[in-house]
Amino acid sequence: AMKERRYDEDETRDNTAEIDLVKRILDLGKKNFSLSYNESSNESSQALGSSQAALKIAIDQVGRWDANTAQTILQAAGVEDAEVTIDETSRELRHVRKYAISLRESVERCLEAVSALTSVWDSDNNMRISKSRREFWAAMSTFFSGKVSKDLRNVRVLLDVGIDTQDRGGWLGLKSDNDSPLPQRRRCGEATKFYLKKRDSQAGILISRISKLLNEYERRLEGIECFVFMHIVGIQLERHCSVVRAKSLSAWEKRTDISTAINVAMKKKIPKLVDELRMKLDGLPQVSHTTVIKAKENHLASKALKTDLHKLANRRLGRAQDVATERVIGIVSLWAKHEESVAMEEVKALGKAVQEVELSIQASDVDRIAGVIAEELKKEPKNETSFSKGNGTLMI
Repeated sequence: AMKERRYDEDETRDNTAEIDLVKRILDLGKKNFSLSYNESSNESSQALGSSQAALKIAIDQVGRWDANTAQTILQAAGVEDAEVTIDETSRELRHVRKYAISLRESVERCLEAVSALTSVWDSDNNMRISKSRREFWAAMSTFFSGKVSKDLRNVRVLLDVGIDTQDRGGWLGLKSDNDSPLPQRRRCGEATKFYLKKRDSQAGILISRISKLLNEYERRLEGIECFVFMHIVGIQLERHCSVVRAKSLSAWEKRTDISTAINVAMKKKIPKLVDELRMKLDGLPQVSHTTVIKAKENHLASKALKTDLHKLANRRLGRAQDVATERVIGIVSLWAKHEESVAMEEVKALGKAVQEVELSIQASDVDRIAGVIAEELKKEPKNETSFSKGNGTLMI
């Protein structure tokens, strides 16, 4: 319980840290957008809308990033043609992803099994298992009561072999056919019904609790998958800022070189060359030394964000690994305690049922049945078969 409480407290702190990281990523995206060379008011409003949408998704999916969440955040951060692909990640990330998929498939199978059990226990289901048990035991109670037939000839045959047809054991209840109570009648029927009730006791509650635990476990699996997508966002964001920085530096160097060449051409009074160089200069992006510095700052910020994202993802994965086994142990422990509790109640109820059955049998019943068996044995002829082989005879 303490581990679970500590886990929830750590998750709450990391959820807050995660939202702060997403806001930093979106702020970096705005800075990257300001470095674009064809900025317009329409594009600015679109960037703002995508940032708000990404923040909303990040809040809704906090601690449970998937491919769609990662792609939305990257696009809002200005990463062009953002694609979340696992193949481009490291071997460790692919291993974690494979591990998470395998766990998810196992949990889904468990949830399907619990859903099937829930449908069987559902009171609205005609195939409810407790109803089938009651119907089966009603037929068995009729059989044990001796009232399997109303035909007098069949009843006489049962009486001749020593079978009680008056239901002294009370398998069908405490009243006879004319609704008059019989003091000597036992309570076998009530005792066995009580046993069945204890057998089915709290089964629906157990299934509901197991389903809740499995759903919580599935949520934690989403946290394991979140580890992969956080790493992907950090890697692609840093790569994008690195590319922007390289392009800005390259464009600035080209503009500087051409500007220097224009100055030299003007000093040497070569107007045709000056015009050609100016045309080339106009075709280059409008990049200044300030733009290069900002691109460098954004690249360094993206590296810091990548490190913070990876640290957060690693912390969450470590916690998930610590509590994953305990969640499975919790489910098994819950089932075991239920079985132990129900088994103890079953033993008590079954003991009472067996006692009622024993009290319903009288010594005269045993003597009568024993006499019938003895008479039947006397009536059976002794079969003798002889086999001759040589001078010997074998008698069977």
